[in-house]
Amino acid sequence: MQPVRKLSVLLGRWPVALATVLVMAAVLLLPGLGGSGLWEPQERQLADRVAPPVSIEAAKVAEPPQPAQGVPPPEEACVRTPPKDAKARSLTPRAIVFGRDTFGDSDAGRRLPFALMGLLTALATAGIALRLGRPRAGVIAGLVVLSMPLLPLQSRMLTSEIGTACGGALLVYAFLALARLGSAYGTALAAVDAAVSIAALTAGAYLGFHGGGALLGLVVPIGACAAAGGFGVAPLLRRERAANVIPAMLAAAIVVTLIGILVYQLYSLKTPTPGMMPPARSLFGKAIVSEGCWSSALGGMWRPDDDLRMVFDSMFEQIAYGTFPWGVLGPIAMIALLHSTDKDHRTAGAVTLAWAGGAWIACEVFQRKVGFTLYAGFPALAVAVGVWLDDVLTRRARGDREAMPAGMMLLGLFFIIAVLDLAKDMQGFADRITSLLIGNDQLPYPKDSKLLFLPTKLWILQIGMLAGLGFGLSMLIWRPGTDARAQKLQRIATWCIGGAFAGTVAIAGFWSFVWQPRLALNVSSKAMFESYQDLRGAGDQLVIMGDLGHAPLAYAPDTKPEMVNTRDQVVTALGRSNRVFAIAPQSELCTLHRELAGKPYFVLDDRNVRNLLLSNKVDGTSDKNPLATAILHTEPTQFGAKPKGRVTWDNKIQLLGWDIPQTMGRGSKVTVKLYYKILQPVGGAWKGLMHFDGPLRFNGDHEPINGRCPTSTWQPGDFIVDTLTITAGGGAFPAGKYDVWIGFFTGSAPNWKNMVVSEAPGDMKDTADRVKIMSVNLD
Repeated sequence: MQPVRKLSVLLGRWPVALATVLVMAAVLLLPGLGGSGLWEPQERQLADRVAPPVSIEAAKVAEPPQPAQGVPPPEEACVRTPPKDAKARSLTPRAIVFGRDTFGDSDAGRRLPFALMGLLTALATAGIALRLGRPRAGVIAGLVVLSMPLLPLQSRMLTSEIGTACGGALLVYAFLALARLGSAYGTALAAVDAAVSIAALTAGAYLGFHGGGALLGLVVPIGACAAAGGFGVAPLLRRERAANVIPAMLAAAIVVTLIGILVYQLYSLKTPTPGMMPPARSLFGKAIVSEGCWSSALGGMWRPDDDLRMVFDSMFEQIAYGTFPWGVLGPIAMIALLHSTDKDHRTAGAVTLAWAGGAWIACEVFQRKVGFTLYAGFPALAVAVGVWLDDVLTRRARGDREAMPAGMMLLGLFFIIAVLDLAKDMQGFADRITSLLIGNDQLPYPKDSKLLFLPTKLWILQIGMLAGLGFGLSMLIWRPGTDARAQKLQRIATWCIGGAFAGTVAIAGFWSFVWQPRLALNVSSKAMFESYQDLRGAGDQLVIMGDLGHAPLAYAPDTKPEMVNTRDQVVTALGRSNRVFAIAPQSELCTLHRELAGKPYFVLDDRNVRNLLLSNKVDGTSDKNPLATAILHTEPTQFGAKPKGRVTWDNKIQLLGWDIPQTMGRGSKVTVKLYYKILQPVGGAWKGLMHFDGPLRFNGDHEPINGRCPTSTWQPGDFIVDTLTITAGGGAFPAGKYDVWIGFFTGSAPNWKNMVVSEAPGDMKDTADRVKIMSVNLD
């Protein structure tokens, strides 16, 4: 326990605490910014639109300006598109351009400004907790905020609104610091303290307004400082010095002014007219209506009609997933702080509750009236957790019998279950996590993404539970007292909370160094271009079909690709005598495979979910073509069994044979192969039917050939090798004989439709258009 105590004492000094948070943030946010490519399409399109490669910009500048034609149109009183000189909510494009021009024309250069804002957010969050608690509270708050996906992902990707959170944290820190000048460090450093506070206020106001506009970036954090006075902060301050109330009064005045400006820009008084849409109620002959014009303060257009898809809880999922795993503890920590006997802790509870709650309400309103946004109140949750948890640990270390009030064991159990439930949801609905920064499940989770042979999404549960179990067990195990048993339990509880912090570091590193770069292998074209760069030789050509934006210029700058529009051009290019590389959409593989029948072609890189790297030579690597063994152009002859007579479905698909083991172990994974010959174009989207009927039924219904090519693409001359893995029943299935029935079906329950069996021996088919091919023994 001595090393733990020494570390705790060391972190109790504010310079060490801030330095620790700075180092953690730098280590977690800055390395490897350019190691993974831009996620496609959203991140790539954003970069190409606002900050294309410098060479592209230079070419545009070199073009002579076109003379204006005719009389310029008059300026509209109601602007319905963002003006070019807009300031509010313009930070993201500004930061991307600044990064490109200042740090380098690369992915890392464009991302670095966001990483620096993320680092500043972590420092400001730690500073707030340090002001309202102890130095160690700042370390805990900094670590907690770094573990929340909303911070590391926004700090390392361009689809970010980190400026809003950063500005809010700086503003809250500034107002709290100005109300306590010199109280944290003594009067000797009061001047430095004031300078830092004013700098934070200035930077926070700039980042908050340019990042989130007046509503999300200024009203929320400043309003939290003003509203906290209503929870008893101002009276507490008045007991110290009346001058300390000025920041709270100033905050209230600023918020009232900002709200007045927003109302003035968003609404106007109109005389109601017949057919006015949306219908408006009038008072004293006037109606307050919104015209949907651009608001320079809001940074958006306020819809006259609400987006009814956005209800009061539309942000809950983003908040829960984006603040995993500690976010669920935030509201509980706030309530506990509000009931504390320590005035600074009550201030912490009031400020964080107003900040987090205000951010939620503002985001809900913004999404309903303007559009998608990201929750910027997550630093408030980290501050509340940091101050409250540090207080609990401090009282436990002192041996206070009230260190663990009633309900802490229940809280520990709740946290374990909550983290487990959230982690299971996050891996079950992984599209929500890949789309966390863009919303609406726009970016599907790449199913092929793996880490150490496990799907990447499974590690969310494994690592998240380190923090969940560590904290939960610490609350469950700790007992007050000085007897041997109590001290032993206290030591175990201390190691458990240490494990929770280690798990928090691990989950913070997971988002930065595993999740984002690992998924980039599948959702960015950078890895594909790296494969091309490694394999190409002098004189090799590159052909690209489809729109990759400026990715070729970014990831293969010394190559001038041949851009084509049709698959015929790709087929022709791959037929050349010299080595040719081709990048084509994944959706074209089935058609290309058929049209290239008899010609050599190979899939060199299949990791990207949108495109494939093809070549007419496989030198230097191996063929990764999933269709090379799935759709053949010569009839296969090697299979375990064949039907005793001709079997066809709808005179389009003929069964040639199968490879199925005669004996299967209950619950075992079994590989099955079915061989078909295509007689006529199949059409439609048919699925493979496979039933094992015995005392009970287990089935192997599936997408043929793993869904790579739907049946609508199968053509005469194709020989299909359909390979699948089934689970042979389970422990509850009786051993014995099971008949194997196969076929094709479409639709869903209860409206199934099986493909008609047009030809089969009488004892092999049934009235449901299934074909019995064999029996297996389940043991």
